[in-house]
Formats: sequence, C-alpha cells, structure tokens
Amino acid sequence: MKKLNNTNLILALFTLMGLYTTPINALERRPIESIPTQELTKETMGIKSNGDSLKMAWYLLPEAYGLPPQPVVLIAVVKAKMNPFGVTTFSSEIEAQRGLKVTYTNSKGIPRELVPVPKTADISNFVGVFKPFFSKFAGEFGEGMWFFTYKNVDIFGNPIVSPYEAGELKIDMGIPEEPSNIEAGELKIDMGIPEESSNIALINFPLNSLFVPRVCPGGKPAHVSWKYCPWDGTPLRED
Repeated sequence: MKKLNNTNLILALFTLMGLYTTPINALERRPIESIPTQELTKETMGIKSNGDSLKMAWYLLPEAYGLPPQPVVLIAVVKAKMNPFGVTTFSSEIEAQRGLKVTYTNSKGIPRELVPVPKTADISNFVGVFKPFFSKFAGEFGEGMWFFTYKNVDIFGNPIVSPYEAGELKIDMGIPEEPSNIEAGELKIDMGIPEESSNIALINFPLNSLFVPRVCPGGKPAHVSWKYCPWDGTPLRED
C-alpha cells in the first residue's frame, strides 16, 4: 500500500476532526424588505419585571422601517407600575428618561457612553406615525412608549454603533425600584414576566435577523456570530 506523506496525513486527520473542511455559506446581509421583524424584535427588546414594576427598552433600527440611515441610535422605553387592583400607570416622557443611560462596547471591549441628541426630522416623522399605530394595537402600552435618540457618529464621521458588527449595547433604565406591594410584599402581583432586579437590557451584535441564514451540514441553522458549526467543527465563512 502506498504510504501517505506527512502533509496528506495531517490533512486527513484535520478532515476527520472537522477542523479542515471547506468553509460554507459566507455572511450575506438580508435585503431590508426580507428582514423578519418578529425575530428582529426579539433580538432588540429587553423587558424587566420587579414586583409591581415593568420596564422595557427597545433598540429600533430605522432602516428596517423604511428610513434612510440615520446619524442617531433610536431607543424606545416604557416604564410602568401596577397597583394591587390591576391598574397600570405609565411614566411620562420625563420620567421614562430619568436615569436612562446607553453605552456601546465595541468588538475590542472598549465602552463608550452615547450622548443624547435631538431627533432628526426623519425620526420625528417616524415616531409621529409609529406611536399612534402601535398604540392602536397595544393600547396604553403603546401610548406609554417614549423615544430617545443618541449620537451615532464619531469625530471621523463613522457610525459608532453598527448592528452588523460585533459589539454590545447596554441600556440602563435607572436604579431598580423596590416592590411597593401591600405590606412589603404580602400581595404579589403576577406580571406574567420572569422577575429580575436588574434594569439593564443588553443587545448583542451582530443581529442574526439581519443576515441570510447560514446552514451547517445536516441543515441546521448557524447563528451569525458562530465561526464554526458546533456539531462538527465545520468553519463558517464570514466574507
């Protein structure tokens, strides 16, 4: 039998281990009209419940809603409290903004607090249409939703935050409130959401919903952040 040379032997071993196979399915951005909005919402919304209080932060990508690229990051916030009789009170815009802080950490692990700025004309028009539309279906929850914008351009004119690149957006909605249930907790209100004392919502980038799904051998979907298929080690192309 003809012997394998060292190079062929090494390649054969790597192939068996799944570490030297042809990369598959390069990253490809979805066309805007093909972005699955339900998946996008799940990736970009954080909801926190603590006793009788509820807080929600939502990172909204303007392009996904038909707007041109904007020089701002758009965040929607809802803060609400429910009394023992099931009546919910929603915070005003000023109350919703109180304690709100947005920080972006890039792929190198460098954090940067984003600076609040006025809404652009495009964003103002979008909010003017979106909020009444959302309120029609979500009622008071939509009416109690407030929108805030943060500068998303650095000194060189480049975007600070990109949902297509590795990074993390931290939305701090303020100091967690102590539950105010009757007699310090004798009456527990079930908000239907797992309770968390933290008021911080974390949005991880890149967003999987913005890319055409890659598929591992066997037809299993591969998350956009993966470099290898976890089942067999097949490399996943990124360019």
